[in-house]
Amino acid sequence: MSKLNIFKVVLCCFLFVVLACMPAASSESLAESKHPYSNNFEYTWSNISEPGATEIRLHFSDLDIGRYDKLTILDKYGNDLVTYSGITKADFWTEWYVGDTLGVRLITSDQGTADGFKIDKLESRSGTCISNNSLAESYHPYANNFEYKWPDISKPGATQIRIHFESLNLAGYDKLVLYDKYDNILKTYEGYSGINYQDFWTEWYTGDTLKVKLITGNSGTAYGFKIDEVEGRSDMCISNSSLPESYHPYANNFVYKWPDISKPGATQIRIHFESLNLADTYDKLILYDKYDNELVTYSRFQSGNDFWTKWYTGDTLKVKLITGNSGTAYGFKIDKGEIKNDKNITTVFTESAKTLDPTTEKVGHNSGEDSDDLQKYMDRFHNVSVEIAVTLNILEEEDNQSWMYRNIQWVFSGIGGTLLVSIGGLMKRWKDKKSDNENSEDKKLESN
Repeated sequence: MSKLNIFKVVLCCFLFVVLACMPAASSESLAESKHPYSNNFEYTWSNISEPGATEIRLHFSDLDIGRYDKLTILDKYGNDLVTYSGITKADFWTEWYVGDTLGVRLITSDQGTADGFKIDKLESRSGTCISNNSLAESYHPYANNFEYKWPDISKPGATQIRIHFESLNLAGYDKLVLYDKYDNILKTYEGYSGINYQDFWTEWYTGDTLKVKLITGNSGTAYGFKIDEVEGRSDMCISNSSLPESYHPYANNFVYKWPDISKPGATQIRIHFESLNLADTYDKLILYDKYDNELVTYSRFQSGNDFWTKWYTGDTLKVKLITGNSGTAYGFKIDKGEIKNDKNITTVFTESAKTLDPTTEKVGHNSGEDSDDLQKYMDRFHNVSVEIAVTLNILEEEDNQSWMYRNIQWVFSGIGGTLLVSIGGLMKRWKDKKSDNENSEDKKLESN
């Protein structure tokens, strides 16, 4: 046999071996093994691609892999994405993966074979999100190995902002992160516990902008999220009250000092909380005096309803709320206060800036000069009442801390006043008569 004929025989044998080992392929498949495949076999089907796509997935018409064999899906750089082993399954899609190219590698052992696999379809997506009727929205389901920050969600002019999720569903080690406009992390939703929330608002955050970023791993995907509403608040506090009150609930990362609670002329002052409810350990409400000296600090451990503060020297109190970033609560509402003047008269003031006299009778709706005139009148009435009481020996001049001293004007009002004056008159006449008798006795002694 000539050398040429020998070469042809060798070439034919080589081609026969190669063709026997190559996987079967048809016009209807993107990648397909022999059915069944062989033992001790390894082969990679590369470049299953859709140029221009940002995400891609594959469809298996059939998958049957032995217990000791494995089929691995790869990204375009040869990194393992998912491995199937000891599985029989038909007509299913893989999860979505980032990129425009996938590969498939089959590695078999010598422990028996199975039918193999056939990939018959490819699906791709372009872009990174859905934006037709939402503020920010992922694909459903999202892809593995995905990372994207959506455009800012803003409410220009707002001082506080929150967003509403129609749905939030994360898997594995995936997470959704909220940022403020300066890229500070505000909140992280993690999917390790299979998070699945529907129809909820986030907490309030300080500022007019929020940002959303989705970061996914390679351990499975889920529905994702859809943000459909945004809400803003433009004031630091509720303004229909003259006394400090927070929003309910207040915002995270919030710092604000309310306008002074001031009652000129008072010597002591205290305030009443209708409610005080703080959340995180780092949230606190601080009271200051007129000179910004710290008087008391309330934390979540001092939360409560319907209570008075202690009395503080001076005519002014200041209130400051400082919150952290670990949750919010109702906040607080101050609904009234009390002051004492230099005569130790106690006067109540309410949230509408109206004052109450010691009998809790409401003063009219006027404020300013009318209220000042009333207070001056009450002071004059008290002073005159004290002088009368001293004259009638009902009070001693130095007895300025007793209940009688502080409330003498009310003792002299109405029937009580008439009765006391009558008694006082009788006492005065008795004293005069006693003085006359003493004078008579003195005259008798002098005559003797």
